[in-house]
Amino acid sequence: MAVKVSVGLALAALALIAVLWAPWWLLAIILGAVVISALVEFLMLSGTLNRLDIVGGGVIGAAIVGAALLGEEFILMALTLGGVLGLLLVLFRPGDIKVSGLRASHLLTGLLYVAGLGALIMLMVNMEGSAGRHVLIMAAVVTWVNDSTAYLGGKAMGRHKMAPKVSPNKTWEGSFWGMVGSVGGAMIVWVLAFDSAPQLLWSSLGFALVGGAFGQVGDLAESMFKRTYAVKDSASFLPGHGGFLDRIDAFLFVAPLAYFWFFKWFPIV
Repeated sequence: MAVKVSVGLALAALALIAVLWAPWWLLAIILGAVVISALVEFLMLSGTLNRLDIVGGGVIGAAIVGAALLGEEFILMALTLGGVLGLLLVLFRPGDIKVSGLRASHLLTGLLYVAGLGALIMLMVNMEGSAGRHVLIMAAVVTWVNDSTAYLGGKAMGRHKMAPKVSPNKTWEGSFWGMVGSVGGAMIVWVLAFDSAPQLLWSSLGFALVGGAFGQVGDLAESMFKRTYAVKDSASFLPGHGGFLDRIDAFLFVAPLAYFWFFKWFPIV
């Protein structure tokens, strides 16, 4: 537990430093590397993809994530072309035809689930001013405070299973405390990053609740894939935390929501 907490705090500190002070191009490289690493971990989960599938999927995913730096309209184009290329990658080297469809399905799911959502996060990296970075911090705090308080609340008071087939340790009590944590974390960001702007109070509270729920769904989504393929973690190089996908599974759901929430539906600028 001590190792897990230490690594978690170190990762949180590094992420905060990067978002607050790194030049946009360095932040883009860091975020892109994390997303592509998570994509590769996902592609390796099923055990059905060969090395060319994984390498090719990683390259296509990098192109999808990078397309976001050109603008929002390029993401759909990159996803469409990337999906076609992914299918062709399997189609022209089908191997065992009994699993070729599964290979293609898993590859396309990874491109949409990890690279597609990651591309939406990348949209906030090179925005003018500080709004994009502040919203990234809001998404990160809502995500990870929810995760921590849900874990602690579930440990202390968990009785009723939330999704026993997908994640046996998660409880509704833990989920409730996770939502409480999201609200508390969002209020801290509202004060420190949003300057306690009155017009942003209710949108921040609303995002805390909806974003907290999205984060829990994102966590369960990855757990579903891991249960399907009988693996505990997506990787093992982050002591106590597994791999990058294990760390950003909820963030992949929350951060894109934050983009639409604060820049499209309830604009802060």
